[in-house]
Amino acid sequence: MKFQKTFGLVLSCILCDCIKNSSGAKLENNGYRDIVIAINPGIQHNEELIENIQEIVSEASFYLHRATKQQVYFADVKILLPQSWPVSSSSVHRPTSESYEKADVIIAEPHLKHGDDPYTLQYGGCGEKGRYIHFTPNFILNSSLTQNYGSKGRVFVHEWAHLQWGVFDEYNNLVPFYLFNGTYEATRCSKEIVGKISDCTSSPCTSCDIDPNSGLPKGNCKFYPAKSQTSSSSIMYMQALSNVVEFCDEKTHNREAPNMQNKMCNQRSTWDVIKKSEDFRNNHPPHTGPVIPTFTLLQAKDRVLCLVLDTSGSMSSVLRGDDGATDGDEIILLTDGEDGGISSCFAEVGQSGSVIHTIALGPSAAVELEQLSKMTGGSQFAATDNVDASGLIDAFTGLVSGNGDISQQSIQLESSGTRIDDDSWLNNTIFIDKTVGNNTFFVVTWETQTPDVFVHDPNGKVYDSGDFGIDKTVHTARLNIPGTAQTGPWMYSILNPGTEQVITITVTSRAADVNVPPITVNVHISEKNSLGARIIYAEVSQGFSPVMFAKVTAIIERPTGPPVEQDLYDNGTAADIVKNDGIYTRYFSKYSGYGRYNFKVRVEGKEGTTKIAIRTGAHAFYIPGYTENGMIQTNLPRPPGNMEDLQAELGDFSRVKSGGVISVPAGTPIVDFPPCKITDLQATIVKNKVELEWTAPGDDYDQGAASRYEMRMSDNLLQLRDNFSTAALVNLTSLNPQPYGSREAIAFVPENTKLQNGTTIYFALCAYDKINQSSEMSNVAKASVYVPLIKHAKGNNSVSEVVWSVIVVTILVCLIIGIIYYLVQRKKTRIYESAACS
Repeated sequence: MKFQKTFGLVLSCILCDCIKNSSGAKLENNGYRDIVIAINPGIQHNEELIENIQEIVSEASFYLHRATKQQVYFADVKILLPQSWPVSSSSVHRPTSESYEKADVIIAEPHLKHGDDPYTLQYGGCGEKGRYIHFTPNFILNSSLTQNYGSKGRVFVHEWAHLQWGVFDEYNNLVPFYLFNGTYEATRCSKEIVGKISDCTSSPCTSCDIDPNSGLPKGNCKFYPAKSQTSSSSIMYMQALSNVVEFCDEKTHNREAPNMQNKMCNQRSTWDVIKKSEDFRNNHPPHTGPVIPTFTLLQAKDRVLCLVLDTSGSMSSVLRGDDGATDGDEIILLTDGEDGGISSCFAEVGQSGSVIHTIALGPSAAVELEQLSKMTGGSQFAATDNVDASGLIDAFTGLVSGNGDISQQSIQLESSGTRIDDDSWLNNTIFIDKTVGNNTFFVVTWETQTPDVFVHDPNGKVYDSGDFGIDKTVHTARLNIPGTAQTGPWMYSILNPGTEQVITITVTSRAADVNVPPITVNVHISEKNSLGARIIYAEVSQGFSPVMFAKVTAIIERPTGPPVEQDLYDNGTAADIVKNDGIYTRYFSKYSGYGRYNFKVRVEGKEGTTKIAIRTGAHAFYIPGYTENGMIQTNLPRPPGNMEDLQAELGDFSRVKSGGVISVPAGTPIVDFPPCKITDLQATIVKNKVELEWTAPGDDYDQGAASRYEMRMSDNLLQLRDNFSTAALVNLTSLNPQPYGSREAIAFVPENTKLQNGTTIYFALCAYDKINQSSEMSNVAKASVYVPLIKHAKGNNSVSEVVWSVIVVTILVCLIIGIIYYLVQRKKTRIYESAACS
């Protein structure tokens, strides 16, 4: 089938007069437009929720405008309502490419009750856009939460900075204090934010105990900021303070604070990252007009899909049959042909209001095909007849509805295909866990001769070919398990009775309980970096709760050569930015030539191993209380998590999810990649030695082993960051780099540096590959010397070494005088006693 014929059908299906754009916020004339805020279908109809969303975003627009020095604001916002909500048809519009799954902001219950922390899901590194912002309905509706988070418009801007500009939080709940010049500081930005450090677990608040080994406050000590501040930054630390109206810049940024912003962005300020983003590169003049956003209510209708295989004049009424319009309708374009003139049709496609999903069959499909999907907000897939792939089935399974009702979506538990010899078997076991089981289907396909199929449920019941619905015309056998499928291992065995042929099996199921979200997998392939590498992200979750400790494998079908498999990791190193957040990550650099690369991810969970976690990362700061007129006023503590939910076993489970396709055009240079950046360098000082640890990078990003390391040190952070090659060299010639993921460790006595109380040394390193390509400089690790002369008393202020020396000397002098006095008096007593006896 030639692409000209297929594309002619597409145009006949998508006639429309107005221009529509794909989902995703855009900056036009200083204003962000096409922002999509989607309400989860599980939320009951509530007009107050819509009103509060509008109030919050309107307030946020003014705050954002001021924070960015009058450069940007929120201009146009679309609120996507659940299909079940009763609304007036005159007040709502039908969406085009906007959908729940592509929304910028999601309003949904968290499933597991761990409070109402607003957060942004971030996959990538510094400067990379996030996936979505999540607010709970209670956060939107409950006015009392402003005491803990500040005004909700300010919180919206805090999260928007995560989402749009890829900056990170400037507080750190895990490391709330740090040493600087021998004294402790609260982790914050700017350092000019003042307050009290106290233990307020009981009333009244008490002074903090100081750990004699680290010199830091311990126990339940917290920093309580003063309500009235002179500093105006920073929004990424504590936007709730009334004086805070700016992001930290180079003048106010606290580079010493051990927070994610410093770690991920090499001690750069949030404003420096923001102003270098694509939104600010054009140096927009300040906006002096109104900054009040306009709001449009959208509500999806029934999903309309049009599968395009060949020219057909009836396809137009397929799409228009529901309401006479094509806005939001979806086209699945399946083609194996070439056409160099696809780009000439882009303008007309952009006017359609429809979403186009493309499936490229084989290597000859037009290279511009995926542009149709990108410009309309559709998905891109590829399928071949490779013996190890079931790409066409995976593609159709990946085209799930984007309305947010996960209970009604089919979830792929298995997808496998291979070439089977005569009288040979295809055997495997898949697990149906307690979160799925309804509408469970086993689907088998073959090339020439119908195979014999057997499925064993966990109780030993056997389904054979007689239980399958077999269609010999399309070479498909289909088994529907009645009711809710039994939890546990399901074994399948497929016998090929004839000549060698390709056989595939796919297993899908739906949620067992509409009130319990199933375990799901979302796959994302990043845009290529400057060297052409991509990052594979697989998010494994139950609802909004991350699933930890699963085995996650990416399977990549390449234009030439066999498919490759890569384990993905959630270890907080290399491309993975946060450990144990349910996002499993790996660089992809194993290119084999020009053409399409098809990605699929397989996830396996084991009983007793995989667990649910609390979402960590980019949260709005939960304020423990304030200091006012010298007194601390505490807020209610953050609601404790339900530990029973976290301890509950997920059991064995299996999932398969298509990750879509990327194209490498002819002429793209295939390069040798350097080692990945080391992101977890740690330094500590023990007695007279410095101990350093980090995770080994690879030779090509996270593949193999590096050839050598170069480590440098300095007592000046900026010298090390900005002039790495001029800092003092640390001798690592005896250290042979281990393979990626291994732990590296060294200890040494620094020369020409006296380790005394208050000494701080900064360390960083680079890794080199076999052709002497260098990685980016690692994160900067800081080691501070703390020498406890005597045990500190409780208090908030450190006592200088000189003062302690004076105290010690005074005590010694007094002790000596006392001893002399005692001896003199003792001698006098003995003389008196001797005289009395005589």
